[in-house]
Amino acid sequence: MKMLITSDVHGDLQGLKDVIHQHKDITVHLNAGDMTLDPKHYEPFHIITVKGNNDFGVDLPYIRILDIEGLKIMLTHGHLEHVKFSLDKLKLRAKLEGVELVIFGHTHERYLMVEQNIMFVNPGALGDYHKSYATYDDGQVTFHTR
Repeated sequence: MKMLITSDVHGDLQGLKDVIHQHKDITVHLNAGDMTLDPKHYEPFHIITVKGNNDFGVDLPYIRILDIEGLKIMLTHGHLEHVKFSLDKLKLRAKLEGVELVIFGHTHERYLMVEQNIMFVNPGALGDYHKSYATYDDGQVTFHTR
């Protein structure tokens, strides 16, 4: 399974399209919130996303628990777990949910850590000056810059 992982697009539709077109071999595209786009612009791309703190007026959940090809994933933006200050709430929720992979955003900083057999990934932000995102391929995370 190969996943495209984005977050914090912040309205950069062209940047999002460019990244999607560079990775045509993906199985699934997960976004950790703050698209700040009208969903009609990204619905054709079949992106699974959550609501971030800047996603006003969209009807999305703040957190999703997914099972993709047997991998249990928690997808959240991270603002409700206060990830800019600490990952403690995020880690606790991950343990309670029994997930193997946590994807979050909000900080705009790339992050990869494995703790107690749970992988935590923040792809960075596609819509800021770093323009970063990640791919996940059978347990391996690779960070990219657009």
